[in-house]
Amino acid sequence: MVQGNFNSAIIGLDAQFENQLSVQDNIDSVERALYLGKSLGKSLAKEQGSALTISVSKAVERMALANQVPCTDIKVIVLAQNGTNQAKPTIDIDNAVVVSSLAKAMLQIDELIAQNALVALVGVNLPKSFTDNDLAADPLATNSFDESFTGYQNCHGMAALLFASVSFAQSNNSYVYSWLKGFAVGDEVTNFTEVAEVTASALDNAQVSANEVGLLEVSALADSKLAMAESRGLIASYADEDKLTTAVSCARSVTGEGEGFSQVFGLLRSVIALQQRYIPAISDWQQPLASELQNWQDSSFYLATEARPWYPQPNGSAHLAAYSCLAANNNYCHLVLAENKIIVAGEKHPSQDIRHNGFIACSELKIILVPADSQPALLTRLIAIAAEADQAQQSLKEIALNCFNQAQSASSRYTIVLLAESKEELLKEIRSAQSGIETAFAQQKEWRTPKGSFFTPVPVNELATDNEAADTESINNNVSFLYPGIGATYVGLGRDLFHLFPEIHQDVADLADDIGASLKDKLLNPRTIVSPSFKELKQLDLNLRGNLADIAEAGVGFACVFTKVFENVFKVKADYATGYSMGEVSMYAALGAWQQPGLMSARLANSDTFNERLCGDLLTLREHWRLPEPTAEKSNELIWETYTIKATLDEVIKASEGEERVYCTIINTPDSLLLAGYPADCLRVIKKLGVRAMALNMANAIHSAPAKKEYQDMVELYTMEVNPRLKTKMYSSSCYLPVPQLSKAIAHSVAKCLCDRVDFPRLINTMHDKGARVFIEMGPGRSLCSWTDKILDFAVQGVVEGTSEGDTESTAQRKSRVAVPVNAKGTNDELTYLRALAKLISHGVTLDIKTLFKGSIIVHKK
Repeated sequence: MVQGNFNSAIIGLDAQFENQLSVQDNIDSVERALYLGKSLGKSLAKEQGSALTISVSKAVERMALANQVPCTDIKVIVLAQNGTNQAKPTIDIDNAVVVSSLAKAMLQIDELIAQNALVALVGVNLPKSFTDNDLAADPLATNSFDESFTGYQNCHGMAALLFASVSFAQSNNSYVYSWLKGFAVGDEVTNFTEVAEVTASALDNAQVSANEVGLLEVSALADSKLAMAESRGLIASYADEDKLTTAVSCARSVTGEGEGFSQVFGLLRSVIALQQRYIPAISDWQQPLASELQNWQDSSFYLATEARPWYPQPNGSAHLAAYSCLAANNNYCHLVLAENKIIVAGEKHPSQDIRHNGFIACSELKIILVPADSQPALLTRLIAIAAEADQAQQSLKEIALNCFNQAQSASSRYTIVLLAESKEELLKEIRSAQSGIETAFAQQKEWRTPKGSFFTPVPVNELATDNEAADTESINNNVSFLYPGIGATYVGLGRDLFHLFPEIHQDVADLADDIGASLKDKLLNPRTIVSPSFKELKQLDLNLRGNLADIAEAGVGFACVFTKVFENVFKVKADYATGYSMGEVSMYAALGAWQQPGLMSARLANSDTFNERLCGDLLTLREHWRLPEPTAEKSNELIWETYTIKATLDEVIKASEGEERVYCTIINTPDSLLLAGYPADCLRVIKKLGVRAMALNMANAIHSAPAKKEYQDMVELYTMEVNPRLKTKMYSSSCYLPVPQLSKAIAHSVAKCLCDRVDFPRLINTMHDKGARVFIEMGPGRSLCSWTDKILDFAVQGVVEGTSEGDTESTAQRKSRVAVPVNAKGTNDELTYLRALAKLISHGVTLDIKTLFKGSIIVHKK
């Protein structure tokens, strides 16, 4: 066994691969596949031969170019699993040293780095024709530790990393993707004891303990004996009293088996996860072999079936990852890597440390802008784009970029926005648009497709008039952010947003000392050994909704996340804002009214009001109703439930006469509201109304008479220092006016909001009367958008009934608007955001969307 005792920098990355399912021909498409945990697109290798040209020399050139160093200064080590020097003729670079395992490669890199050399490590599995036997019978995206594993598909590819000494990286001002802290290697490793010994040596060499490692990349070879030796050795090495602290990932679950390529690719995958701050997914993971299940459950490991954020350490230290590389020739190597954190005095999360990627830019889903000033011009542009799509040499990506550049060069009255994932789909969307646009103009109605393509012939900014916007500074200042209540929070909320939009990371991380805890990482992204079933996930959602303090904190945190996406990425600021119920707290935090919104974390965690008085044991309610305190025998007794019903406030007031324990807590629309209180009493009122009711399973007694007992405690809870005055007018349901940006004014506004009934229609109509036209829901779900549309439609209908025929059009114009959700449970965030952008762009909202077209994980030296 040999240790590597250097701390070196990884300053270059490159990769491409192909299997029977897909081809990824550049580092950014590879990174996208790794994040999603599955192969993307379609490979034609079996029918047409390989679509991938693997060139070691080109990979070295790309890494050299990014670092502005001559290729001749780089020593090249090629890892070809069956490689000897006889394999050199297949490697297109002179003087390359060919080795057969990562263990042997690392020993040579160790020697060369000690001489201050630059070293490129390139793992290859050269292209070949795929056959029917190459494809696993059931190629699940999992690994050989899984009881459902049946085999890996074969793949070929190239993975490359550029190593440098610390002194070279610093003197050359190179971007460092991660640091290699240390490693250990072993020959003829065939059992778990030997794996454990090498692992312990690597951790010792890196001077880290196993419980500090947050991510472990494994080999998980298809050979069952070697897979068992690796898994048992790692379980023994990473044993810890704390459970579910180290995530396990496996690149082979994405690519399949690629021999020498796979050995290096596992290391590259670990580097990318560290640099991009995420825990990778094993998409189709189910559970360990039954014989090993208990060992896994006793370990510190967990396995994610979806990628999720890797939030900053509360103490500010760098994340650590490790890579366990067991080769088929029994060579074993264990490496320990550290995140490269940029340090700036006085900044915990410096803006210079934004880590861009090409995740959206290399997506197959593209947004195509079609601007023009008239209906005939729009149709002409559609014909031209269809002609481009018919040309074989034009890719969808090129068409989308051309359309974007043309749209940037001039402003137009109208814009059709098309969404498509292929040229064939684009042509289908264009055909739909050609007929749909004519109807849209004729009927003055929106056109849209199931994919998300969108057009409006009446953009809200076009409809604005001086009379309509009399209370606004400018007819363009019409954006309102709507913050939903806490009940919409769900398991999995927002897990992709930090990777889709890395520009938000610093500002969100600065909100709290432990942003992972504030965003309830472990509740929203459960850590498990066995993949949760649908039923288990549903129960986790119910458990989440039952803890008011947790969902309140998560709701506030994610309101900040959603807001920063629009502010930092799309450069959209709110002119107006309001919150629905506890969404008002989210509004003040997300828009920056408070200096330190993160203070709420500890306050909510220790709040009697939100843990046992208005939630949990509901002690305030019991005192108000003179009910006994809960006992062990009656711990599950339900004394409060909230129901959504179709009824007006007047109808509820009449039906609940004499009912002391029934409250109308929130009016959602003029004919829909929430009824809450003692379940039996509520059901009696609902029966009297003769309407259907749906229980929301939310036992928190806010917006009711008993809540007023906690008013002063709420004022103290939400009293915090404020920032200088914001331009955004923040409306509250406590007064249906903008709240002054003063500490006590905000605290009393929140307390009164949480004690009183919320009249959401009044909020929306008030803001609309003041000029708000664009309503963007800054949180999970689309309820506020749906209600906003109903409220404003109801208002138009109500006014039109009393107007003359000639006034109808102007009245409808006064209620013009667009309501846009940005999150939908069950739909991925990328698609939801592009659909939202399509609506906003067509309605004339100015947005910065260059991130959709440009970006890469590769950082070029300036």
